[in-house]
Amino acid sequence: MDMSFKEKSHWISLVSTICIFGYYFYNIVMLAGVPVEEAKDIAKDLLIQAIVLSVLVEIILHTMLAATNHKAAEMGADERDKLFEYRGNQVGYTILVVGVVITLGRIITIEYNPDFADHYSSLQIPLLTAHLLMFSFILSEVARFAVTLFNYRRGY
Repeated sequence: MDMSFKEKSHWISLVSTICIFGYYFYNIVMLAGVPVEEAKDIAKDLLIQAIVLSVLVEIILHTMLAATNHKAAEMGADERDKLFEYRGNQVGYTILVVGVVITLGRIITIEYNPDFADHYSSLQIPLLTAHLLMFSFILSEVARFAVTLFNYRRGY
């Protein structure tokens, strides 16, 4: 089955997001045993690298895709594309909201009980709140792409 331009674009975004941010989160979790000040610098550098690499990969691959499909790249989304993206956006937004609410719950819990983070946290990662928000965002994007692609594969 031949894929549309939009479907190929979503595949590029899904695979690049999983690869780049999978590497990022793996390395963030591995910072658990590193001294705090050193881990903060490493985490900041990892975040900057992941964002820059993600932007570059998306630009390069989408430019290559558009160069091979001039006509399809210039066409707007049809009703089916919009419906598939709407369904993906619904799932992605729900996951993002749940992640933000969980992170806010963590912030409030730590504000009222500062010892909670030290005693009950299995992950001693610096800037954990920022990483949780980033994880929520990336997970929502992956879900959004996956649901959209599922709808393209299903066909309706």
